[in-house]
Amino acid sequence: MPARLVPWASRAFAVFLLSTTCLTSIADDKSKADDESKVSTPNGKVTSAQSKESSDSAPVLEERESLALKFVEAHDAALASLLQVLKAMKPKEYDTAINEITKVRKRLEQLQSRDKPLYEVDLEGWKLQSKIDMMMARAVAKEQTLDEKALRELVKKRHENQVNRLRIEQDNLKTREKQIHESLERLQKNESERLDQQLSALIKKVDAKKPKSKRNDK
Repeated sequence: MPARLVPWASRAFAVFLLSTTCLTSIADDKSKADDESKVSTPNGKVTSAQSKESSDSAPVLEERESLALKFVEAHDAALASLLQVLKAMKPKEYDTAINEITKVRKRLEQLQSRDKPLYEVDLEGWKLQSKIDMMMARAVAKEQTLDEKALRELVKKRHENQVNRLRIEQDNLKTREKQIHESLERLQKNESERLDQQLSALIKKVDAKKPKSKRNDK
């Protein structure tokens, strides 16, 4: 059975990070972005298309964005800086990135409450993948040459992280298997006595719901 990779390696998120438009000169697209973000109203006034589209659910969107940015700022400062550039130049791509980050954040929050070791290894895995994607994006954008030695080290750490994750899952399965075995032993022990107890409890439930007159008829 192939190893199950975790959701932090989301393809959509990787594509966003590898987009050269995030890392090339802001000046190249600024005038075009400004034009596209404005629309004319019937009275001839110019307004922002983006603010018009999101006005209905602005509070919800703002909270989602705020939580996503706090998550990124806490765990990946380089990505946080990139997001600010993306927000100014490519609003749609920025929204896509926020959506992807929100999915990761929510999944990790849920995991943190029920399995701390797995949460920690998944968070570290997401951070490693983000660093790999960032390094590749900068190389594609020719902002810097690809440091193969550094990339190899990150890939090695990612591999170790995936191994650690599977070991944690393996330990969880062993613990669960032990719990099931103990439950099975309890059920099979004194089976006849347990059946009598369950039957007696069911009969009492039925009797309790009968009218008093019918109970006295027994």
